[in-house]
Amino acid sequence: MGQKEEFGQAIHWSSVAKSIVRWISANRRPFLLTMALASVALFALMSHFLRHYQSEGFLRASRPLTDFNAQRTTFEDKESFQRFLRANKLTNTPNAVYLVHAIGSGLMQRQVKVVLPYTKDDLRFLADLKSPLDSNILGFSVTFAGATPDDAAARVRLMGDYLKDTMLRQDLLDNIHQRAGEVRAEKQKLDNKLIAKRVELEEAARKLSALKEIAAKYPEASRYESRQLLSSDTDGARYLSPVMQLVGVESNIVDIRNELASLERDEAQNDLRLTFYTGAEKLNPSVKSGKELLDDFRSLRAETFRNVNLDDDRAREVVNKIDLLAETLQTRDLMNTRFVSGPSVPDRRTGPGSALILVFSVVFGGSFATVVVALLGWMQARKGKRSVGGIAEHGVQL
Repeated sequence: MGQKEEFGQAIHWSSVAKSIVRWISANRRPFLLTMALASVALFALMSHFLRHYQSEGFLRASRPLTDFNAQRTTFEDKESFQRFLRANKLTNTPNAVYLVHAIGSGLMQRQVKVVLPYTKDDLRFLADLKSPLDSNILGFSVTFAGATPDDAAARVRLMGDYLKDTMLRQDLLDNIHQRAGEVRAEKQKLDNKLIAKRVELEEAARKLSALKEIAAKYPEASRYESRQLLSSDTDGARYLSPVMQLVGVESNIVDIRNELASLERDEAQNDLRLTFYTGAEKLNPSVKSGKELLDDFRSLRAETFRNVNLDDDRAREVVNKIDLLAETLQTRDLMNTRFVSGPSVPDRRTGPGSALILVFSVVFGGSFATVVVALLGWMQARKGKRSVGGIAEHGVQL
């Protein structure tokens, strides 16, 4: 019984296949046209999405791993990338639009990968090393694909410029906030030191005045020779002659005044730094790229010290340190951070070969055309049956 059923099903499907073949033969033109259109469309789509040019580049950017981890989320922030594009007038360029969609969670695992000083294989040989391993990163390996070799290389280069600008921006903002906090704390420390030193000076002045009165009462004590004394330290100084004590107190007052002058110099310098970094904190980072922030930082430096006499060593020292910070960041994040390899311009596509894609496209196109032509035939046949049924019914009524 089972064999008969299987035989019957085989005959049924054989008749269905023959019907399809006959229908296709009768409709060769629409079948071939549908097959050709489907195959060409599929070949074009697969070539576009599966075959592309891939460019690679290594961006050297030596920096502590802790700094990179603190900045990782900024690299993957779309708003940060769009801010960079607006600053460089690249918002509507095709490669920038492509990278806007690539920016996001996972960027630092897919297209941009951190390169550490040691690989897993290196760690096997360094396991017994007693000194701590270098915790800095070497840079970033950047990989992007494009429809043309130039597009792929341009995307890698654009991403490298964005990474450089973002690191500059974050480093500058971190330095501004850190130094502004340090300057405010230093202001309080210097104020307390100045208070203590002025009190010490007042006490020394009172002591000097008292000693002068004592020396006036005992003029004969000034004739004692100092070599007759055994000690002149703090405890034994009281046994010195009033004149000798006067000399010691006056010397101490000179030292206190020198220290006071040094503290006042430090305070004046700190006030200059506080004025500058208070203004630097007001720079609007939400709409500025790293390069724009650095330019604003330098403009603020020129504006803040425009009326300051730079022939004064105190002011010039403050200005030099601010200029040194700007130069250090520019050198580190813009000049020394550079592509030492690539972006490469690929000369061939990656992905499956053209012959394989062509075969798959023809097979799928033929299958699609078969389904379409068979479906049209079924719809026409059903429409014909309805028409015949309608005529017959109309004839019976007549």
